[in-house]
Amino acid sequence: MKSLLAILTPLVLVGFLCAQEIESWRRDGKTMPNTPSMKSKNGFGAALFLTENAKIFEDWSKPEAPKFTPVEKARRNAPIFTVILFAEPGTDATGTANVTDDIIVRKPDGGVYGEQKNTALWKHKYPAHSHATQLSEGYLAIRIEPNDPSGIYTVEVRVHDQIKNVELSLKRTFYVAR
Repeated sequence: MKSLLAILTPLVLVGFLCAQEIESWRRDGKTMPNTPSMKSKNGFGAALFLTENAKIFEDWSKPEAPKFTPVEKARRNAPIFTVILFAEPGTDATGTANVTDDIIVRKPDGGVYGEQKNTALWKHKYPAHSHATQLSEGYLAIRIEPNDPSGIYTVEVRVHDQIKNVELSLKRTFYVAR
């Protein structure tokens, strides 16, 4: 998984992955299957990553592709940010997209650690090139406290394209040591 993530992350960020008007993400012109953290449906696609680099949100609009290291093992008291990339949202007559999400973070025992509902990922005009991969504006910061349990935490995200009426369920995990 780690090597696949290391390959996919830079490709997503430099725009080699984009959703076309088909049922999947593509890389180098080839269809990529849906995975738990990257899916598409009815031409709308979304991908979930976790990182400690909050700077990605300000670096996204710079000319050079932002870099970040995905988190697989979390450090206590170091925030982890949900990074949601999406492409091909529906737009209304004015070119405005309306993409939201619901996020649930689950503790190792399956209980809810935290949640955030109806976060605006993008609620205004979508960029001219509709095939472009876009970084969400909304995100969740997760911080594991010193007394929180160790083990595998799960981040579950439901991304909603309100115009196309499409919902994608994404999931990613991270490990917290003692």
